[in-house]
Amino acid sequence: MKPIQLDSIDTANYDAIIVGSGAGGLLTGLALTAEGKRVLIVEKEDRLGGVWHSYWADGYRVDNGLHVITRVKNGAFARFMRNHLSPPPEFVLHDGWEFRVHDKTGTIPSTIGETLRWPLTNFRGRLGLMKIGAKIKTMKLEEMETYKDISFLEFMQSRGATNQVMLDVMQSAIFMAAGVGIEKASAYESLRTLKDTDKESGKLKSAVKLIMGSDGEYDEGYVIGGMEGLISRVIEAINGDYVLNAPVEYIHSASGVVTGITAAGTKLGHSLIISNIPLWSMNKIVRSDSAETQDFFEQNSKIIPTHGLTVWLGLDKIVIGDRKNRVLVHPNPNRWIVSISSFDPSCAPEGKELVAIAMMTIPGKSTEEQVQIMKGHGLEKYHPGLLEHVEMEHIQTSYATRAQLIPGQTDLDRPGPRTPLKGLYLVGTDTAGSGVGLQQAANSAECVLHALKEDGAI
Repeated sequence: MKPIQLDSIDTANYDAIIVGSGAGGLLTGLALTAEGKRVLIVEKEDRLGGVWHSYWADGYRVDNGLHVITRVKNGAFARFMRNHLSPPPEFVLHDGWEFRVHDKTGTIPSTIGETLRWPLTNFRGRLGLMKIGAKIKTMKLEEMETYKDISFLEFMQSRGATNQVMLDVMQSAIFMAAGVGIEKASAYESLRTLKDTDKESGKLKSAVKLIMGSDGEYDEGYVIGGMEGLISRVIEAINGDYVLNAPVEYIHSASGVVTGITAAGTKLGHSLIISNIPLWSMNKIVRSDSAETQDFFEQNSKIIPTHGLTVWLGLDKIVIGDRKNRVLVHPNPNRWIVSISSFDPSCAPEGKELVAIAMMTIPGKSTEEQVQIMKGHGLEKYHPGLLEHVEMEHIQTSYATRAQLIPGQTDLDRPGPRTPLKGLYLVGTDTAGSGVGLQQAANSAECVLHALKEDGAI
């Protein structure tokens, strides 16, 4: 893609206009390129990528948010990259999760043997975990869908799984995936996250894994070159142009058909618009006389985005130095700690380390208060030396990477790619597609492409 000025755009040169250049918008542009189409991407910021980007802070390359990507071998995002970007990006897998409850650490067990040896609770608690773990690991997706209207805590309580340590550890895992705790998170989305699958698997295969375990390698990791390198390659591969600093004020329609957009005061006519604008703000942008269209966007404006806080620490020496996802469960609040430079040394000066600490935001607390909480509450005790070697500190106050995965907002409840307006499609982590983050963005882009083909729009 190449940059273009707003006043020099001839929309007849493009097969589609993509509004917004977040992960969903860019991946859709990549998929349309593979179909031989040419796109125009209109972006309100002075850069492409939305929350999907990296930048440099005092000699360290930081991502916008903590981008450890799930299912990099077998998930939707990895599959999408293999199909549409050659060669596909390179990932370094992490070595697993470590949950700390005061002075004890452990993973979320994946086999019966691991469960019976789980160090974070007593034997009675382990038996309860083994029972609920076996149920989750062998549950079919069809059964999980029946729990979409209750919270994960309600599901656990209905199964008699009330061991507090087990609930606290699951709270930490679900918080990062769903954006809310287990008392609010959809049971369906939580169960899918804990089973860690994008596809259905048979009960026999699941039972064998429960007994024998998998290959021992976590299907999560970090992309070499960070989001900066990944997004640069995607932008380079897309066929078309992009315009920056052009916020879209309106999406126009007539007689139930989309007719174009107004961006930065300039009207651009086109009959195929793919919107990557957050769904919760679309009701203020789409102009239509149709009550059905108005109701559609008004209803979906009630989706609630998630917000997080990331503190990036550049250390003058290597203190952690491994590829683990560490979680401080207790003392509260839940915090995720990752040595990003252990995956990709290019993000930090030689001999130094880049560590990310992330948590969901605490309502009613200022950024300064939350940062102090993140750097306190047991961090020095359990990671001695970490704060003593900080030479760079960079704070990201929020990132709305997805809508909260709560009952009524699961991927089963969301609108999908189509809208009541002919020619207007939706893409993004808040519209449709299972998973979270880039998995959901890739699933959403695939859904848009399928809809466009099915509708004869491309």
